[in-house]
Order: sequence, then C-alpha cells, then structure tokens
Amino acid sequence: MKNTLSLKSTKSIFLLKSLFVVVLIGYLIYKISNSSILNSIYEIEVIDSKFIGFTLVLMVFNWGIEAKKWQILLQGVQELSFANSFKSVLSGLSSGLLTPNRIGNFVGRLAYVDKKNHNQAVVNTLIGNLAQFISTVVLGVIGCFFLLFLKFDIQNDIWIVIVSIFFSSLACYVYFKPSVINFAPVNKLFGDQTKLSIQEINHSSTSLKLKVLGLSVARYIVFCVQYFLLFNAFGLEIPAIVLFSLITTVFLLTTLIPSLLFGKLFVRESVAVFIFSLASIDLSLILLVAFLLWGINLAIPAVIGSAFWLKQTKYA
Repeated sequence: MKNTLSLKSTKSIFLLKSLFVVVLIGYLIYKISNSSILNSIYEIEVIDSKFIGFTLVLMVFNWGIEAKKWQILLQGVQELSFANSFKSVLSGLSSGLLTPNRIGNFVGRLAYVDKKNHNQAVVNTLIGNLAQFISTVVLGVIGCFFLLFLKFDIQNDIWIVIVSIFFSSLACYVYFKPSVINFAPVNKLFGDQTKLSIQEINHSSTSLKLKVLGLSVARYIVFCVQYFLLFNAFGLEIPAIVLFSLITTVFLLTTLIPSLLFGKLFVRESVAVFIFSLASIDLSLILLVAFLLWGINLAIPAVIGSAFWLKQTKYA
C-alpha cells in the first residue's frame, strides 16, 4: 500500500511537471510566432568576437572542473586518470542528452568504470549531482532576491543578506545531512531507491562533500560568466549586477523544471525569454545567446563525447 501511494505520488508529480514543460514551450512558440524572429537574429552583429572566444575556452574549464569532480568522487572506488575522467564525463553528457532530465548520464560515464564498481559509482554521482543542485539553488535564490529588490527598488538591502544566509545555511545543512528530509510526509514522495541514496550520501565523508561542493560552485560561476560574456559579445548594455541576477534566476528556474530531451533544450530558452524580458532585452538576442550557449556547452562536447563513448564500448 505504501509503495502504491509513493508510485502514485511520483506519477502525479511527473505529469504536473510534464504539463508545466509543455506550457512553457508553448509560451516560447507563442512569443516567437508573434515576431519576425529569424530576420531579427540575422541582423544581430557581433560587437566583440573575443568574448565568444573566451566562452569557448571556459567550456573546456567547465567540463574540466566536472571531470575533476568525477575523479574525486571515484577515489576509494576506482582509480581513474584525469584524461579518462574527462572522457567519461563527456561520454555521459552524450548519452544523457537523449534522456529526460539527462538520467542517461550514468550510461556513458560508467563505460569507463569496472562493472563491479557501478553501484557505488552511481551513488557517488548522486553526491555530485546534489552538490551542483545545491550550488544552483543557493546562488540562484540570492540572485532572484537581488533581482526582486532591483526591480521594485527596495532600499533596505539587509533583507537580501538575511534571506541569503538563511537559504545558504538550510541548503548546506541538507547537503551535509540529507537524512533530515527523510521524514513523513515528505518521504512519501521518495521511492525506495531515493531513500537508499539519501542514506548512502548521509554516510559519505564531510571532506569529500566539501571538495565536491567547492568544485560545483566554481562550475556554476563558469556557467554565469559564459552567459555574461555572450551577451557582451553582442553589445548588450546593462549593469553587470542586473545581468548576473537575471542569469542566476534563469539557471534556478531551469534547474527546478524537468526536461524532456537534449539537455533541457527549449526549456532553458523558454525560461530565458520570460526572465530576460523583464529587463526589456530584445527577444531575438535572448534566443540567440541561449541557443549559442547550449551549442557551446552541450552540443559540441556531446559530439566529442559520443566518439569517446563509442570507442570505449567497442573495446569494452
């Protein structure tokens, strides 16, 4: 009976999330259909191409940080060189793009891990995913509050500090002690596998979690800087604090919304259109930058990763 209720709750949440994704994509289609978007995109000029070059360089740093994180997570499970860790991460990216919420990420990554270590590697991957999620939510909430204060011209900045400290502390506590959320009625939303994962993460060492969290924050900063650089490449003139607040809010909402396929393609763009429009940024520029960032951070590495994945599975 308990498992049946849990299954029904999971299905209901999945259906609601899927419906929300469909509505969001519908919103994007509506916005595009009501404007001469393609002509406008063709008319956008690159003002400073070196910013695009820097964004491409940061793409290597982005996946390099993730590779180092994966290498650290596998310590004590299996020794993996940084080069193989990098190939493993890109292989996971390639397989993950073809599944909802990139759950297929495990398939590509585990191609470089011995079969006997697969279960533990999956559990350790969850620690990395949780660290990235915590980083995105904490910094996203801070950015979102900054955006609200800037939007409504609220003078008392102390509330930003108080709210930021509160959410940061709460999120970090859950990260280091995830068992605190494993209670009724919250745990009714979790399946048996999720509950087991919470227990495993709870027993992981604090030093491991700190290292992984630090790398996750660094990777999140790289994401934000890339978005910032691309907007500047096309000559967007907007205060940096406002732009970064918008960017972090986009990443926050994108993280909380489920994806269908191809690494949240169209989901992130829909959110970007909604959020960046608050600052009256041109629709065509929003879409151009969003799709360009998707291509640089996901499409290009995924193509490279598919070659690594196919080669590894061929000789496995």
